[in-house]
Amino acid sequence: MLPRPPDGAGSLSLMRIVMIHALAESVPPVRVAFREEFPEAEVVNLLDEGLSLDFAGQLTPQLRRRMSQLICYCGEHGADAIGLACSFFAPVVETARDLVDIPVVSSYSPVMEEALKHGNRIGIIAAFPATLRDSDYYLRRAAAEQGRTVEPELCLAEELIPLLRTQGAAAFEARLEELVNGLAAGVDAVLLGQFSMATALTRLQASCPAPVLSGPHSSARKLKELLSVPAWPGLND
Repeated sequence: MLPRPPDGAGSLSLMRIVMIHALAESVPPVRVAFREEFPEAEVVNLLDEGLSLDFAGQLTPQLRRRMSQLICYCGEHGADAIGLACSFFAPVVETARDLVDIPVVSSYSPVMEEALKHGNRIGIIAAFPATLRDSDYYLRRAAAEQGRTVEPELCLAEELIPLLRTQGAAAFEARLEELVNGLAAGVDAVLLGQFSMATALTRLQASCPAPVLSGPHSSARKLKELLSVPAWPGLND
C-alpha cells in the first residue's frame, strides 16, 4: 500500500503515524500527546505485548529481528513515519533507518533533546530498571554529542505499573506526582521515563517546581517537525 499524497503542499492532514507499543498502558498517553501536539496526524497504534513479555533484561537478536520486521511492515503498509513507544527497543532505530525510507523515531531521542535545553541536571523517573539504565545512557550520549556533561538524578519506581493495573489511574497519578515532586527539588527538569506516565503530564506540570517532560509529547512534536514539509514525488513539478 503506497502512502497517500497530501491534499496540498505542506498538508499534514493525512500524515499517518504508526506508533509501535510493547505495553497496552502506553497507548492512551500516545493518544493524549498527539491530540495535544499533532492533532492533524492520523495515529495508528500497533501493540505487540509479546515484545515486553519476552524481554528478559537484554535485547536479543531474536527481539531485534521482531522489531525490525514490525518496522518494515509499517513502512510497507502506508506509514508516513514510525515512532517507538517501547523504550527497550530504542537501539533498533539505528539499524531500522536503513530498512525503510520514512522517518523512524525512538522513544528517547526527542525527549532527551528537549531535556538538555533546560540544563545539565536532569531527573529521570522510570518503572523498569532497564528503562532507567537506558534513559541514563541515552541522556549522557545526547549530552556528549553536544560537547556537554550531564548530571542525571535517577528514580526507580517499580511499584507504578502494578499500581496502575490494580488500583487505577488516580492512585497511579497520585504516587507519580509525589515521586516527581521529590525528584524535582534538585534538578533543572524531570523526564518521565515511561510513556504510560504521560497521561499525568498536565497534573505534574501544574504542581512540580521544575519542567516535566514526557516522551509521547516530545515524539509527537518531533514527528510533526519531520513531516511539516513532506517531500512527495511530483509535488513541486
